[in-house]
Amino acid sequence: MSETPIYDFNKLKSALTNLGFTIGEAEPYRPLDVADVNLSNGKSSDVEITDEGIFYVNPDSGDRHQVFLYMRNYNMADWGKPRYHITNCTTLQELGTKRYRRANTGTVRVFDTSQQRDVEVSGLPLCKNCLRLLRAAHNLHYASDMTSDEFEQILRAAGEEKADIEENDTDLEGYIWKWQKISQAYRTKKNYTCEICGFCPENRMDRQYIHVHHKDGRKTNNKESNLQCLCIACHSKVNQSHQENFSKGANKIMLESFKKKYPQAGR
Repeated sequence: MSETPIYDFNKLKSALTNLGFTIGEAEPYRPLDVADVNLSNGKSSDVEITDEGIFYVNPDSGDRHQVFLYMRNYNMADWGKPRYHITNCTTLQELGTKRYRRANTGTVRVFDTSQQRDVEVSGLPLCKNCLRLLRAAHNLHYASDMTSDEFEQILRAAGEEKADIEENDTDLEGYIWKWQKISQAYRTKKNYTCEICGFCPENRMDRQYIHVHHKDGRKTNNKESNLQCLCIACHSKVNQSHQENFSKGANKIMLESFKKKYPQAGR
């Protein structure tokens, strides 16, 4: 008897993409050696820290690999495991001159100041500020449990998909596997602004309310002329089918949340 998976990694990857993270858009996954990173004002010679993710840039080849950052020196006896970071959160911005290490594997080395030596640690907890971004997207209540081990699994799966999935293969809902990338690129081009009512999110977390609509109803026709950037309210009213789709389940809850927060949008 098979067990129900605790984590829905496809949903999590989708949520991360909707927030702007580029999971799977760097080079295909390969384990990297843990290495120290010297940060000064959020900048490093071989690490890019952006709102879309954190990347190690190979100085020789220029290849980009998605990584996370964590504190190099940590008193684990008093504070437990250090938290890891996956985006340019306020914590990294405030502690930009501290010493960090970069990694893309669940098990890392931490210099435990209570023992005065490096120790191997797995399952680092996610930074609370990074977590706040994840929770805001698609009601990811389970994201509080996403450890560094699980983030490694996401990076591995994303790398495998990039290498193995055919460009025109579709998922169970009829979208091509590259749809998240296409959707993000189109919304970015339109500055996350609804093409009907002109609504634009006040903050990054509310980008989840901006959708991309297929004008002809064919989810595989991703020509730019067939796409339309719409807020969830306008998207819910384009035709009878969409009205029914947004009148039930998670879509209804999301639509009601949007209308409560932005009552003037979609008119």
